[in-house]
Amino acid sequence: MIAQDIHDRLRAVLPASVPILLPEQQREPLDAAPVDAQGRPVVGGGERGLGAYLRQHPQGYVQVEQPLAIGSDGLSATYWVAVAAIHTSGLEVDALGWLAYRALAGWPWAPRSYREVTPGQPETLSPGIWMVRRTYSTSILDGQQPRRT
Repeated sequence: MIAQDIHDRLRAVLPASVPILLPEQQREPLDAAPVDAQGRPVVGGGERGLGAYLRQHPQGYVQVEQPLAIGSDGLSATYWVAVAAIHTSGLEVDALGWLAYRALAGWPWAPRSYREVTPGQPETLSPGIWMVRRTYSTSILDGQQPRRT
């Protein structure tokens, strides 16, 4: 429910060429491989994993992680969820992370349903691969996520 809501909000603002992966798709970039004309992995066809995935998606991608319940009083519950932007450029990953942030947290004068609880800064995952990972907080009231714009 929360991960899908985040996905839908991100899909509304990010370019169609940027994949937005749900928690169950977390291994997809790690298992990436060059593919042939029929879309099958090429045996011995070169680099695999995250580098290959980013070559297939040069605009980068966004990974929505599994929401983590951090507290409940029986009526309301608070969840934290990390959202990571991954790209081959430090400047581009910062821009992608910023777009995701605005889609989820909004602006000071027009906040959204998600509040940033841990900020993200561009960091290298490996040479040539950058990530900005922010964690957001949201609440569920009586089993329903409150909806704001």
